[in-house]
Amino acid sequence: MRPRSSTPTVIGVALCAYVAADLIHEVLGHGVASFLTPGVRALSLSSVALQTSGQSRFVSAAGSIANVLAGAAALLLARGRRGFDATRYFLLLLGAVDLLNGTGYLLFSGVLGIGDWAAVVRGLEPAFAWRTGLCVVGAATYAASMLLIAREFTRAEVAPDEMRPLILPAYISGGLLMVAAAAMNPIDPLLILTSGASAGFGAMAGLLAVPALAARTLRSGAAALERSVPWMIAGAAAGLFFVFVVGRGIKL
Repeated sequence: MRPRSSTPTVIGVALCAYVAADLIHEVLGHGVASFLTPGVRALSLSSVALQTSGQSRFVSAAGSIANVLAGAAALLLARGRRGFDATRYFLLLLGAVDLLNGTGYLLFSGVLGIGDWAAVVRGLEPAFAWRTGLCVVGAATYAASMLLIAREFTRAEVAPDEMRPLILPAYISGGLLMVAAAAMNPIDPLLILTSGASAGFGAMAGLLAVPALAARTLRSGAAALERSVPWMIAGAAAGLFFVFVVGRGIKL
């Protein structure tokens, strides 16, 4: 009988992917943009925000831009690997989390009027048109990202009945990680909902549609995720670091 995917390995890889995507957003996105922008200085880093001494539309937009670029790069790297193993799964999941977070943020800010992209368009008139534009672009790019993610899982020749075991535990464990880290934030308890839950569960909801989307074209395949103790250990270490160090905030 064909082996089934190892759920502990799925969770370990997922924790690594979620931590990496968040740090890409905050450090490579907001952090690098702050360094390059005169009058803006990074003050502290946490899982929910990079606090700065000044404001800039470029700095606000940079987090999502970094996610989208990193997500596309991760999927390209995954495509270049042969077979299906934990490393390829990590690249696929990292690409998925990055793309869904980066594109979903536009829709989130457009609908609720808060967050990074609300700061990007703040003061631009007519405000309703700009928010509507965020919603339209966000919805379109989010849907396109879902289709791209499903296609890349199809390329990996994952067994059709393994898609859900590869996605659902990752979605749940990654979402819980984001909420746990946000619960430690020193800024505002409201961020547990508006950043932790919204990013961990809301923005990643598109992952839940990937098995059905992949099933449209995936008619054969035998790949499953084998047990990997190193990835389990890496996931546990990354999760603990993210919650108890990054989550509590690091002064810069």
